[in-house]
Amino acid sequence: MAAAEDGYNVQRGVVYNHPARKPLKLTIFTPDDGEATHPAVLLIHGGGWLFGTRYQLDWYGRQLARHGYVAATIDYRMMPRYAFPDCLYDCKLGVMWLRSNAAAYGIDPERIGALGNSAGGHLTSLLGTTTPEDGLEPASGPSVSSSIRAGVVLYGVSDMSYYRHPKGYIRLFGFTSRFIGNFVTRRYRGGGDAFDAASPTHYARGSMCPTLFIHGTKDHLVPYGQTVAFYSQLRRLGVPTRLITVKHGHAFDFFVPGARAKIFPEILEFLDTHLKGNAERGGG
Repeated sequence: MAAAEDGYNVQRGVVYNHPARKPLKLTIFTPDDGEATHPAVLLIHGGGWLFGTRYQLDWYGRQLARHGYVAATIDYRMMPRYAFPDCLYDCKLGVMWLRSNAAAYGIDPERIGALGNSAGGHLTSLLGTTTPEDGLEPASGPSVSSSIRAGVVLYGVSDMSYYRHPKGYIRLFGFTSRFIGNFVTRRYRGGGDAFDAASPTHYARGSMCPTLFIHGTKDHLVPYGQTVAFYSQLRRLGVPTRLITVKHGHAFDFFVPGARAKIFPEILEFLDTHLKGNAERGGG
């Protein structure tokens, strides 16, 4: 159903994929500014690849639409029934849906980005790093690219090998070696190490899209050092990238009052530069 809100329109419950006869839905926010076309941002929620819904990122969707972006929050397949790379396939299909439905929603198909938090940040990084040559494209879907032009990663995992033998604080939240092992190995059929295959750092290359990282120094679930290492790797490769450091823990934009509104202008500036401006295009 479509509804008009202050400065944007919203349509909920749009089915964008039917994997294994399971309808996956999205909510799409479109600007009400009279412009013919806009850049678009796919929004990918967190929840440890185990729980959560697209509604978690509605706030970002509303704000982006008010600032001239089409934004779509998506559901994707999760544990325990589904595992990697099913969730990545769904995110790629989300990008492909935006691209193939560009005319209907006033989207510029050449200016699509993604934003994700936690598990969604991990999937956003994989959208930004992987190409069809990596063997992680969905088997079916529109015959359009799944590439993105810019990525915003909030406290997302970049190196899954860290969780081969999780301990301490992480174990309290269910990130056991059994859970992580199930997530990265149960559905993966490619060659090589499954932990590497699920790690964005494994695919980093100089041609990947510009990426903004936002991470807290007090994060005990996804160590801040992971993002620092990935950010440094991308800088060495010449990828346009930026790291915003905050003095908070995991999911700070949900649990720390005012934090989300404080970082949003910097997210917007980054997206404006790489999706609205004339910055050199990265990605495929």
